[in-house]
Amino acid sequence: MPLRHNLLALAIATIWGLTFVSIKIALQTMPPFALSGWRFFLAAIPLVFFVGKPQVAWRWLIAYALFIALGQFAVLFIAMQLGMPAGLMSLVVQTQVFFTIGLAVICFRERVQPVQMVGALVAFVGLVVIGFAKLQAGVGFAFLLVIFGAFCWGAGNTIAKLVARKSPTGKVDAMNFIAWSSVAAVPPMALVSLVFEPSGALMIPILQPGWMLTFHLCVLAYAAQVFGYGLWSNLLTRYPASAVSPFALWVPVAGMSATAWMFGESLSADQIAGAVVVLMGLAIAVLGPLFRRVNG
Repeated sequence: MPLRHNLLALAIATIWGLTFVSIKIALQTMPPFALSGWRFFLAAIPLVFFVGKPQVAWRWLIAYALFIALGQFAVLFIAMQLGMPAGLMSLVVQTQVFFTIGLAVICFRERVQPVQMVGALVAFVGLVVIGFAKLQAGVGFAFLLVIFGAFCWGAGNTIAKLVARKSPTGKVDAMNFIAWSSVAAVPPMALVSLVFEPSGALMIPILQPGWMLTFHLCVLAYAAQVFGYGLWSNLLTRYPASAVSPFALWVPVAGMSATAWMFGESLSADQIAGAVVVLMGLAIAVLGPLFRRVNG
């Protein structure tokens, strides 16, 4: 990728890491499905009135919305409510790198190099260490939810890549795609919130307005969703997954640093060891091929 796109990917990863602070603070006021619904509602409005619908079938917009809104964010919000530390979650969810690359192999026949398989095995060992530590702490289910959220993120990345390949022009405008897929995300999120969450949860930003909640909702909707996922999807449609994914490694660095500073989150020795091993595995998997090309 050219330098400007490398810097863009790094900026997106930094923003995503910092948004774990906003997620934790917003969840103190709103339950997870209502929060996710408002995130995507604000991402769609008013943007949807200024951009045309992309040349993408509604089924793909809905599929992307369900994977990213319901499968990723709502699930991650629940995991955090169940006790998963925000900083550690920002690391574990980066296993989406492996799901993204694996699904690219299945759907687009992209090649996986042996060094990427080695990295996957190393990261798996780290996840086992973290998972065992979380089971001992009584939040093993929350840990599994984060892994599921990572898979849904990878599936959403795959759909973004697929719709670009199906487009007559070979690409889809990022802002159009994010705006209209966010529209598709709102009804299911609102329905699930109405059924499973306390009465009035969806009305909290209106009935109990506050500058802090409004600020963090805007961070999640515009900085993370419109800017972050919009431009990330665009990069994935232009370059191989293995070229874009390495920058996701910066997310846990920014996320764990920000949550440690804001909330004083600390990790046990086992969790720190597991986190280091996961990060090593991710680095081997996504950076190893780059080093091989440079040395070759």
